[in-house]
Amino acid sequence: MVVRLLVAISFLLTPPSAPEVGQALAVPAYFQPGPLWERLDDPGVGIVVANPFSGPGKDFDPAYAAAIAKARAAGVTVLGYVATGYLGSTGRATWLGESDPQAWLAQAQQDVATWYRLYGEHGLGGIFLDEVQNVCQYAGAYRWLDSSIKSLHRGAFTVINPGIGTEECYSDIGDVSLTFEATYESYLSWQPPAWQRGKDPRRFWHLVHATATPEQMAEAMRLGKERGAGYIYVTPDAPANPWDTLPDYWDAELAAARTADTRPPHRPGPVRPVERESTSLTLAWPPTRDAAGYDVYLDGVRVAGTAGRTPAITLRDLAPGTRYSLAVRARDLAGNASAAGRAVQVATRPADGSPPASPGDLRATQVKVASVRLAWTAVPDAAGYDVAVDGRPLLRLPADTAAVPVSGLTPGRTYGFTVTARDASGNVSAPAGPLTVTTPTPSGEPITDGQGTIDGDTVTYRAQYNLPFDFHHVFMDVDGDAATGFATAGIGADYLIENGWFYRHTGTGWSWAPVEGPSPLVSSAGDLFVWRVPRGEIGPHRVVFHGAGSSPEAYSPIITVE
Repeated sequence: MVVRLLVAISFLLTPPSAPEVGQALAVPAYFQPGPLWERLDDPGVGIVVANPFSGPGKDFDPAYAAAIAKARAAGVTVLGYVATGYLGSTGRATWLGESDPQAWLAQAQQDVATWYRLYGEHGLGGIFLDEVQNVCQYAGAYRWLDSSIKSLHRGAFTVINPGIGTEECYSDIGDVSLTFEATYESYLSWQPPAWQRGKDPRRFWHLVHATATPEQMAEAMRLGKERGAGYIYVTPDAPANPWDTLPDYWDAELAAARTADTRPPHRPGPVRPVERESTSLTLAWPPTRDAAGYDVYLDGVRVAGTAGRTPAITLRDLAPGTRYSLAVRARDLAGNASAAGRAVQVATRPADGSPPASPGDLRATQVKVASVRLAWTAVPDAAGYDVAVDGRPLLRLPADTAAVPVSGLTPGRTYGFTVTARDASGNVSAPAGPLTVTTPTPSGEPITDGQGTIDGDTVTYRAQYNLPFDFHHVFMDVDGDAATGFATAGIGADYLIENGWFYRHTGTGWSWAPVEGPSPLVSSAGDLFVWRVPRGEIGPHRVVFHGAGSSPEAYSPIITVE
């Protein structure tokens, strides 16, 4: 009896072991649908990023549609890749050659709209925002972009990818932050920012490449759990593109991510409204003891998640005077989800009844073969503007916007654009428009007037691209040997310019390493592209200009640069 009592006391005094962080694999699947994609349809995979062409491309791909639908049926969230170009802060230019934040926000939203137009009905789960800044100066713009995606595409799951730790001002942006993207050697000594400690692990994702052995993979997975990464992917692959295959130890990695804890947390209590406005609801609910975070469902669709254990959230961009059904699920550290709490009906307040004026003088200030620049007269009490094309939502813009570039159009096609104003109360103006715009049809050769000059310490290239290419390439053969470098169009390219980036050829095939320095893109006015790179060891050499993407692939003749 005494022994049993001592054992019981010992048991009560021994603190319970800490719950283990459960992981799901989150994979940048930068390869074509096929056998590798089929291996992603596994319960251990939580997120897959689709990336047909550094974005959605312009045309529907039935192979991608089938792969996305199959992954969705297996419980995988498939995200579409969208670049944000660090909002131009590094000099990165949009397809139209602009580097200001508004141009990048517009291009990103247009890529989002294209993803949903092409693959929304096939199970697209949300958007992966790449090339994200990590300092508070840019947090407001990314918050606007995230909110716009979710307001125009209810239920969209979003990931932001700064690739490094962010400041805490990013904690409410996106559903997941990708805060590590580097080598295994770097990961061994890396630590997440202090503010992330104690947050829900399913808010963070780590990508670890150049992880050569299964033993190193297992150690990286262990460190990921220790550092609170609920999503992770480890691969032996290395730059320039470490995401173009799956690792040989794929099955072992799936096994390493699993946790023995499959018991769901307790069901949370019903929500109650703390504050009701015309376009937002602040909600709270009784806390669940074993919760690491909560997911909020609006009319049966998951629309938001908390960053941690605090049982409260504010939902924004709601319709005024509308009744919603709201419920909450709890998530524990292992990633298990509870049953949904009892659904509660909550209504937003009515709008103030005074809609803003319609934007005035909607016009096209520039029309090109694949783009148009819209402008309008600002509305004094507008909180933002919505742009639609042919009746489909395209952009949600801040109040200080009265002009926007629209890219990715088809040559020789007629479009109808409208713009409406929204006020802070949720009222929407009558639409301005439709404004009918017809893009011109190009004639002649796709790429003309290719030139190159060596002048002192720089080399300058220029060419006229007469079709709406997504990718504008300059291939440079600096050693005159077609057997070295990347074989293309009769030369062996040792260097490559792609849009606003400069690369050196490494290894074999399509293998490129970035060349450090400023963007080589000087301008792209009127579809005349001009690039400038340091001369370095570049002497007289041969060059081919190339266009690819949404237009048929095209090459210029070989030119000699002296």
